[in-house]
Amino acid sequence: MCLVAAIILGVVYAKTEHARKENEERIEQQTIRELLGFRQESGKKAPVDLKIYAVYRYVLTDPKGVNTLGYLIPLKEGGYVLAEIDLDGKPGKTYKIDADAAKLSDRTARDAAVKAALSSSMKAVYAQALFVANLGEKRLGYVIPGVTQGFKTFVKLMVSLDPSFTVTGVAITESEEDPGLGAEIEHNYFKNQFAGKTLEILKELKVVKEPLPSDYLAALDPAVAARRGLSKEQVKEIKEKHLKDDIYALTGATISSRAVTTGVRDTVRKFVYRIGILDGAIKKENLHVAF
Repeated sequence: MCLVAAIILGVVYAKTEHARKENEERIEQQTIRELLGFRQESGKKAPVDLKIYAVYRYVLTDPKGVNTLGYLIPLKEGGYVLAEIDLDGKPGKTYKIDADAAKLSDRTARDAAVKAALSSSMKAVYAQALFVANLGEKRLGYVIPGVTQGFKTFVKLMVSLDPSFTVTGVAITESEEDPGLGAEIEHNYFKNQFAGKTLEILKELKVVKEPLPSDYLAALDPAVAARRGLSKEQVKEIKEKHLKDDIYALTGATISSRAVTTGVRDTVRKFVYRIGILDGAIKKENLHVAF
């Protein structure tokens, strides 16, 4: 009976685990498209020439314990390459990865492909993915995941940037903050405060315990703006007026507000540094990347 039960549980787990992974990937892709400005409910569907490329970052360790970074990058001619870069930004070896995007989207398959490309004495630990978006041949922007310590547990988020590294959107992808307090970080009137802020503004950004101005509140939430009859031009004008404002804390949830602000700032700052190094290595090694 125990053996039969174990077999049944194993079969059920295998089927539900596959469905769970597919659902997580679907939600992730939907979130990325929404952050890039394509929401089906708003009638703005993603165009056919929208391409979203995943770039996977690994930490590589050689037999002597020296760490380098490995970026798994899609190539224009197909396939992937694992580009090694040392911690000073100097390009190292490149490793051909014979796999397509569908296969590499699965963590287990991706780790196996990376391990197979490296020598047996090298270790590779997955760190993070970032997403590069193009419209045709033109760069649309980036979507990068981040994590920050919230009031209760870690808060996971995604930040979208335009090609000049200005924030275009923030999504909270996982949070266990208190309902009615810290959980408000998921509401438009809070997370939309980050949109439009440049890296220079983010570096100096603070959280203030002041009421959110009523005009700004309306402009930050499309539903409220619609109820008040604000035109797109009026919404844009109000947002520009408050562009350099600090982040207005949620009432009774200053810690959660500061956590997200820190998370967005650090996520963008680290990304800009890393993408600069990666772009430099791509140019130096003359890699024909897909994006």
